[in-house]
Amino acid sequence: MMARPKYKTSTSGVCADCGALEPGWASVNRAILLCDECCSIHRSLGRHVSHIKSLHKGHWNPHLLAMVHTLHDNGANSIWEHSLLDPSNSKVNRKKPQPKDPLYPIKADFIRAKHQQLTFVLRQSKDESCSEEELSKQLHSSVRTANLETSLRLLVQGGNPNYFYKEKGTTPLHVAARAGQALQLELLIANGGNPNLIDANGHIPAEIARITGHLELAERLIECMYEVTDRLTYFLCSRKPDHRTTEHLIIPELTDTLERNELTNEARSRLQMLPNNLLEELTMDVYDEVDRRETEAVWLSSTTLPERSTAVPFLPVNPYLSSTRNQGRQKLARFTPQEFATLIVDILTEAARRHMQANCTPLQDPIIEALRKERPIKNCGSQTSDDEPLYDSVASDDDYMTLGVDNNNHLSEFNIDNEKTLVSTGKGISPIVQALKKQLNISEATIKNLNEEIRTFQQTIEQLTLENRQLKNAMEAYMKPKFPHSYDIVNGHASGEQESTPEPVSVADNKSSLPRGNQRPASMYETREGLKKTGPWTMSIVQAKRDDEISCRPNTTQNVWECQISRPSNDEVTRRTEQVTKRIQELWMAMQDPSHREVFVPCAERIRIAVTDLTAIFSQSSLDENIRTALRQLNGNTGRLQAECAGLQRCSNDTEHTDRCLQQVRSCAYDIAKATKLLVTHFQIS
Repeated sequence: MMARPKYKTSTSGVCADCGALEPGWASVNRAILLCDECCSIHRSLGRHVSHIKSLHKGHWNPHLLAMVHTLHDNGANSIWEHSLLDPSNSKVNRKKPQPKDPLYPIKADFIRAKHQQLTFVLRQSKDESCSEEELSKQLHSSVRTANLETSLRLLVQGGNPNYFYKEKGTTPLHVAARAGQALQLELLIANGGNPNLIDANGHIPAEIARITGHLELAERLIECMYEVTDRLTYFLCSRKPDHRTTEHLIIPELTDTLERNELTNEARSRLQMLPNNLLEELTMDVYDEVDRRETEAVWLSSTTLPERSTAVPFLPVNPYLSSTRNQGRQKLARFTPQEFATLIVDILTEAARRHMQANCTPLQDPIIEALRKERPIKNCGSQTSDDEPLYDSVASDDDYMTLGVDNNNHLSEFNIDNEKTLVSTGKGISPIVQALKKQLNISEATIKNLNEEIRTFQQTIEQLTLENRQLKNAMEAYMKPKFPHSYDIVNGHASGEQESTPEPVSVADNKSSLPRGNQRPASMYETREGLKKTGPWTMSIVQAKRDDEISCRPNTTQNVWECQISRPSNDEVTRRTEQVTKRIQELWMAMQDPSHREVFVPCAERIRIAVTDLTAIFSQSSLDENIRTALRQLNGNTGRLQAECAGLQRCSNDTEHTDRCLQQVRSCAYDIAKATKLLVTHFQIS
């Protein structure tokens, strides 16, 4: 894409601050023209106060230039000098400087009072003052007309260019886009309007302009959406993406002429780890430095440069930012052209990477809002803190995820201090295509792995089904000839029924005198290994007669789980108790580092298995009430521990919430240890 043409402008009019003829500069957000001397003071104020642009050598969009000229010619300066022009105001004794007045202190003091302190703007009295919402609603109505002066006056008094009118479901930018008011849109965006905002129907202003047939205006709004990345790219390679062909990004690539040492690679890695808000702030500052360097180059090449004008060797102090950030902004001026180019390329690359992770949200989302100011004029001179900078915040931290993308970008060419440092390919969209292809390959590999796991699970299910069928057939083969009269109720269904899954097994008899507690059915929680350890089915099925006398004899009527009816040995209880204690200690050690919350659930599962092994050696029929109570406490606390560990793993990064979850896990672990000790104590006594 070719660079924008340099739109030459006439020098008609006079300087808005001193009245000098043929002004060569413009303040974009103030919509006034300036002479060289007054412009030097504006530059020292900073772009957050006055955005300076050369009328002769600056690259202007025709709509933006027309907006500045229209407002300047129709009395925009009277808004900034209202009290000076009001004959009824006797409180203002200051006079406007003349072209031949000295720059210091007369012109400099006047310009600072006028533009930095807003001394002469209209102040509403307490009786007639309008709220911000009322002013914003008036602005919402004004932008559908061609009256730019009214809109600027409302902005100065506190109207919000991004105000969302709930009843109408639109912002001033949507209204101006629908009405085709290109100059109103330029005024709103120059004073903090955000072209990315959506209306109640989910449309951005560019879509509204396209729907209503204002195609050229829609293209201009798309350019405004990508203003930051376009400006940084143009600074390096004098090219801008062609957004009409969906080429939204060109990332220049550094050549071997620039040194790539460990310090540079470490700095690039730290840039990738920056949270979104810090990356946004860095990009704001780099954008301001780009504007300062470009303006400085034009300023130094000016043939009418006054010798006594103010130099701006680094970014002016912004009183609404912290001192630390202001120091960092000023240090950007120390970067050599090559170092500064490297920083810009790294920022563009990181912006593209995070854009890819944000599922194709507008490409400039990580940084475009760097230039937006929620209350750009009203906040000048007010008590704005570091938490409320003059720029809008950019995209939310929840829009981006951390996922590595290798950007092998094809880039373009630029010259800095007559040294070629970048290589051009002209394919600005190729990094996005390559990243998409890589993500597609990763997704296909993931799908393949999941399909393999599904096949493995299916094979496991088939194997389990076969084992269950074999076990059921073995039971039928043994029980049918020996207990034909009771076979009909084995497994709770009539003989001949076929089931693919095992049911709890018990032996019932109408004449049996065994208490219900002695009937231990096969448990659905028992492992297959446990079934195999009990020996052949011929040794585990009930073998004796079903009367009271014979059932009391030793080695006669035995339960399916006869190996568990006998009293376990002290050594076995001690060994399994120590296993529970060991698993609790593992969980306790893991809790010393709450950041590794993913290990809590596996630890809880190991505790559950150890508790299951401990409780399995006790027969319910031979236990006293104290031991049964301890077993119930063990099982209940184990289940609660698993739930608490799962909740801790899912909890947010809120420190207070995490501490509460950790306390619940500690309580559960303590209760399990207490119940284990109680079980061992009562077992030794009984």
